[in-house]
Amino acid sequence: MAYLLDTVPFAVAAVLSVWVWGGPLTRSGDQKVLVGLGAAWTGLAVFWQFVGNLSGGTPGKRLMGLRVVTSEGKYPGFLRALVRALGWLLSTPLANLGFLVALVHPRTRALHDLLSGTFIVETGPRRSSGAAVFLVASLAAAGLFVLNYGAALLRPTPKDMAAISKAYKGLEVVALIQEVYKGKHGMYAGTVADLAEASGDAEVFRRAMLEVFSPTPFILEAGNRGWHVTAAAKDRRRTRVRRYGP
Repeated sequence: MAYLLDTVPFAVAAVLSVWVWGGPLTRSGDQKVLVGLGAAWTGLAVFWQFVGNLSGGTPGKRLMGLRVVTSEGKYPGFLRALVRALGWLLSTPLANLGFLVALVHPRTRALHDLLSGTFIVETGPRRSSGAAVFLVASLAAAGLFVLNYGAALLRPTPKDMAAISKAYKGLEVVALIQEVYKGKHGMYAGTVADLAEASGDAEVFRRAMLEVFSPTPFILEAGNRGWHVTAAAKDRRRTRVRRYGP
């Protein structure tokens, strides 16, 4: 419970940051942005642990009546507090393996306690009701932000709408080229290479196609009587656009 009380707020803040970035700010959430936001909030969570260790316990531990002490019963100093905070970060990967060590240790010490020479002791009453309310509220807030962020992703931005509009205009150009090809060959172009050749400048045509459409999927079917193109616009959702002709 103490662990959740000390970590859930940072998880909520991280989700909120991503939501603000991709929702109200309508900026693309590429991998570098997501990694940067995650690293920033993880760093703050570790700093939170470090400060809490120095004072004998984070707010989550204090709400549960716990304290962090050395073998002499004193609060950790600067070095022990830092090592314990870094060990806490190390304990989290692999399904919190570092915390599971406490299940088999005779004095229920986790990996970060062993690294820093600290112990967790009970020193006061547990404010369980207040802690539970805080935890439930934090989890509810996290769920709300996740839903809002999902809604923001589903809602097209002006940039998305512009990309879809460009894709449809690109299909209009394909339609014109198809008619040119049909006039010369008596049938519609069935490959992108044929379209590029009929455009008059194959290289310019290919560059223009890559600017308007995603590389995949691009499906072109054609015959003597008609043609059909399915492509993906370059918006966030890679919206499928289609055109039939003539």
